[in-house]
Amino acid sequence: MIWSLGLLYLIFAVFFFDYRGVNLSNRYQTSGWWGSYYETIQNLKFNHEFFWRGTVKPEFYDWPHGGVLQKQIDMQNPPKKILFILNESWGTFIPEHGAVNPSVDAPLINIPNVQLITQGENPALHSTIMGELRELCDLKAKSSNFILGPFDKFKQCVPVHLQKEGYLVQAFHGSYSKMYDRKDWYPHMGLQNARFFPQFSNIKQCHSFPGACDYNIVHDVSAANKAAQGKSFIYWLTLDTHHPYSEKDILGNYTYDCKQPIFDGRQEACRNLNLQHQFFTVLANEIKAGGFKDTDIVVVGDHSPPIMLDKYKDSFKEDSVPFIHVRVH
Repeated sequence: MIWSLGLLYLIFAVFFFDYRGVNLSNRYQTSGWWGSYYETIQNLKFNHEFFWRGTVKPEFYDWPHGGVLQKQIDMQNPPKKILFILNESWGTFIPEHGAVNPSVDAPLINIPNVQLITQGENPALHSTIMGELRELCDLKAKSSNFILGPFDKFKQCVPVHLQKEGYLVQAFHGSYSKMYDRKDWYPHMGLQNARFFPQFSNIKQCHSFPGACDYNIVHDVSAANKAAQGKSFIYWLTLDTHHPYSEKDILGNYTYDCKQPIFDGRQEACRNLNLQHQFFTVLANEIKAGGFKDTDIVVVGDHSPPIMLDKYKDSFKEDSVPFIHVRVH
């Protein structure tokens, strides 16, 4: 009986259990035997969805709604410097819609040399790499096995177009290059110059998802932007706001008091909002430090924040994400 139960548990853990919904950072370190086990399972699950679907080709299609990036940046006459940020789990908070949402990205707007171009919402799917495909290429896919190609439609991706126009294209992401096999299909999107963990000046790992902390990576992104002498496009996929929105990644005092009645039964949502406000504050501070002078910055959510453990699951709009476009002078 014990052996049978053990086998069932192993099958469940490897094939079905979604590790993205558990804060493993409280129990396992992403180093040593447990860390290796964790990363191996993550890669197998993320790269192939499930083992028996590992050969399903993505079959890329045009995304009918269009991505925010190509709506905001005039590809016929793009600005000299562009910073595009795909913001992990940035969603539109539904309760008290008129008060909370404008305050999340307010730090980015309330800077004298920052001009607000526009902000709003755009349709989105529930997956980070589908968000990448949507924004960088105006595409969607049948499966997440991007490594299987074919890559002919990637010729329409923004980084490919900008490279032809003489732009230096760079990419930053705090996780490992093997996650979702990004190291293999990023170059087909025109992201040959990509930096993953641990290729950063500060490799302290945060807790919501194993990888470098965004509040440290921002300095590397800023340095790359300042160092670019000519036309520059930088793509930054953030990480710290990934589910389960760890309290350990919130620096200092909470902006939103999770004990307030509005957050009753919505503690995950509250932590997400605090982490998002923190991200925009960190970005704003780097702008104040002069890191993104004369740069167009577009920030958009990759997908609606997944809510798994809250009593109420309806904190965020499901099929829509916010975006903001500013110009730093």
